[in-house]
Amino acid sequence: MLKHSLKQIVSNGNLAQVSHICQGIVYYTIRVGSSSYQLAIDSMDDEWKVTHLQPEFKAITLMRWIRKAIKTETLIQLK
Repeated sequence: MLKHSLKQIVSNGNLAQVSHICQGIVYYTIRVGSSSYQLAIDSMDDEWKVTHLQPEFKAITLMRWIRKAIKTETLIQLK
């Protein structure tokens, strides 16, 4: 169970920053208050192929992937 809702994660200008890239998976860290979440995006995903990789995005820009990660329970709360 996540501490924050999707709306809380993507609001208030929260930033998603690349933490690392491994085997085609781009890992973003999103800080929400004192909590952090890890979002993994497959860079080979068809939706991602039309998006330019940036070291930092506003979390709302990645909302479709955050929503998908919440649904599949792959959004990891780090702290």
